[in-house]
This record gives sequence, C-alpha cells and structure tokens, in this order.
Amino acid sequence: MRRAVHVDNRNYDKEAYEMIRKLSDAELYKLYEIVLQQKQKRNGQERDNELQAVQKAIETKRGVDYSRLISLKNGYKSSMAQEAGLGDLIANNNPKRKKS
Repeated sequence: MRRAVHVDNRNYDKEAYEMIRKLSDAELYKLYEIVLQQKQKRNGQERDNELQAVQKAIETKRGVDYSRLISLKNGYKSSMAQEAGLGDLIANNNPKRKKS
C-alpha cells in the first residue's frame, strides 16, 4: 500500500506573528531564549520551520531591543566570562585551616 506524501502548505510566518502579537516584552525575550535553545536540538523539518518563523517574527517586531536579542544569541562576551575556568570556582571554596 502506498503512503500519502505530506504536503506542507502552512504559513509559518503568519502563525508565528499571531502567536507573539499579544506577548509582553519580558515574555518575548523569554520566548526568544527558548527558541534559541530548541534550535540547537535535532528537530524535524517542520519544527525547524516553526522555530525559524518565530525567531524571525520576534526579530522583526517593532519595539524590540535588537541589541538585547544579539546578546541573548551570542551569550556573555566579557573577558571575565570567556576566561573563567573550573579553577576559578574551586579556588574560593577551600576553607582556611586552623593552625595548630
């Protein structure tokens, strides 16, 4: 028996715009973080299209702080954040020993 071929004729951009239309700014930035995390995972083609449409809709929405979106996408860029290592965390956890 032959299987039917799935034809994807959804308008992802319109769906994404309708979804983010009534969100507050804080919710918008939180959604953007979630989208970026989900895009790193392995998804199907349909899911990737949905995530890409939501990301594009958020980036093109009026009143959104684009520099904040870039910082969410790229992470922390300060030298302290880039050069931090495991030793920096462990070094401060050693308690002072009492001298006998």
